[in-house]
Amino acid sequence: VYAETDLPGVDPAKIDVTITEGNQLTVQGERAAPQVENAAWVRQERPFGKFTRALTLPALVDADKVEAKYTDGVLRLTLPKHE
Repeated sequence: VYAETDLPGVDPAKIDVTITEGNQLTVQGERAAPQVENAAWVRQERPFGKFTRALTLPALVDADKVEAKYTDGVLRLTLPKHE
């Protein structure tokens, strides 16, 4: 199973990926608020703070063999199916 999520501006050290019950994928993390001195936001389209995304996968996966890569703000997960 392959999953991909866009997480621009998120520190990879603050991303937590868990698999529970063999098919429940949860991605948690935190995006820091931008620090801009002497500026007032007119519009901000990228939310900040803590977030959680959870979904049910279409098959049971082997949580011990999950591979995660974070490149250019995109988290790519490879989740091998359980035998």
